[in-house]
Amino acid sequence: MKVWSNYCKEMKIASRGFYFYMEIIIAIILLAVLLLVVPIEPKFSVKEVIFMDMTETQYKNTLQKEIGQCRLERTEDLAIKLKPATIVYYDDITGEKTEKIYTDKKTITLETYRYFDSETGKNTKMKYFVDNFDDMLRVTYAKKYIGSVMWYGDDGLDYYKTVLFGTETDRYKNLIASVHGKVNMELLIDKMSNQNVRFLETPRTLNNRQNMIPLAVVLMNGLMGMMVLIAYISIDKSEGLIKATAVSPTKTSQYLISKIMVVLTTSLVSTLVVAIPVMGTHPNYPLFILTALSLTILSCTIGLLTASYFKDIKASFGIIMLVMIVLMLPALTFLLPSFSPTWMKILPTYYMIEAIKETLLVTTDVAFVLLSNVGMVIGAIVLFLLANKRYKKILGI
Repeated sequence: MKVWSNYCKEMKIASRGFYFYMEIIIAIILLAVLLLVVPIEPKFSVKEVIFMDMTETQYKNTLQKEIGQCRLERTEDLAIKLKPATIVYYDDITGEKTEKIYTDKKTITLETYRYFDSETGKNTKMKYFVDNFDDMLRVTYAKKYIGSVMWYGDDGLDYYKTVLFGTETDRYKNLIASVHGKVNMELLIDKMSNQNVRFLETPRTLNNRQNMIPLAVVLMNGLMGMMVLIAYISIDKSEGLIKATAVSPTKTSQYLISKIMVVLTTSLVSTLVVAIPVMGTHPNYPLFILTALSLTILSCTIGLLTASYFKDIKASFGIIMLVMIVLMLPALTFLLPSFSPTWMKILPTYYMIEAIKETLLVTTDVAFVLLSNVGMVIGAIVLFLLANKRYKKILGI
């Protein structure tokens, strides 16, 4: 009951200050950004410059066929200024390199089309057509677009050749080879469109907007919670309230727990403010809330221990920023899955982000989430005991 009494008192005191509302205000701003700025589906468009090495009739027939199948749509032409350049490209099969030197400046107009995916109907590529190989090469080199040559062979099949400059990865080259291989592209597209797909399990995916929620939760419950707690402790230090604990019936541990409970309240409210409008009924809310609370407790104990070494928040600001930057490094792995160094898994936020994401999926890996929660709670207990010992020493208890 003493902890509850302290919590109620701390809530009244905290509600009169700026930091109490800061998380909620940031949550509202973050929600507005997610709903108004972040698209539900990622918007990307591949840009490809194509030289159609064929007769005028073949060229027009090819375009009309694509337009008739609703895969191409004419749009405003693109004007590009070309500068003098020396361009080296090579043949990936023979290894033969070719150097082209262009000394003139000129502006060319590219015949432009939007390319639509035949299955989803979404605009996935912008195609630019040029009159000759040299213009294709120069535009590709200058704008870093994909450059291709297309022609019809004697067998009636269409063939592609993509320009390589030597900086491409093997993965990228393999992708090009699989798409522009020596196959009948019309037959391939037809086969892919009519291929029956049977899912062996429920797809575990989030849309672009929902995918931002794990980062938002870790930011608000983790890093913001840690900073707010350090601010509360710093204010109590500056006003002498924390020293009053030494001569009051309140135990140091009770004082620290009440501070954590205040941050837990505001962090949970701010998290639900963002999560509910974006996720709806999608998540496993009991596990979601449990995980959000666990990471808040862990971050608060980190904040308690950090605050014990500094007089006020100004003195600790540099360390706070350093800790926040280090702890947010796993966000890079989350946003760029191809970048996943082993050392990143040492940081607790790596598992925080993954655990929160699991609670948002249609099929949740409950074992992983619970194990992550246990790990966070154990870490929080260890840090709390260290912090409690540290504050007793400071207060001379």
